[in-house]
Amino acid sequence: MAMRHFFTGPWIKCELLQTWLEKHGIESTVEPVEPIVGDPTLQDSEDLDREVRILVPEADFSRAHDLFFTEREGEL
Repeated sequence: MAMRHFFTGPWIKCELLQTWLEKHGIESTVEPVEPIVGDPTLQDSEDLDREVRILVPEADFSRAHDLFFTEREGEL
């Protein structure tokens, strides 16, 4: 399945976004922005500010974009 980059940001925000996408039926994956080379213990997995990216299936990208980025007229 072809995946498309949807969002990049700190882990804490991406984890919340991934949960939100799943509640809307959109599966996503999270990957580090910079892959770990050598010793994987060098990356602090507890660092909530580490930068990651969210990928969504190509077929769901438009719907995810509309759900997340489109402004809601009734919210103002």
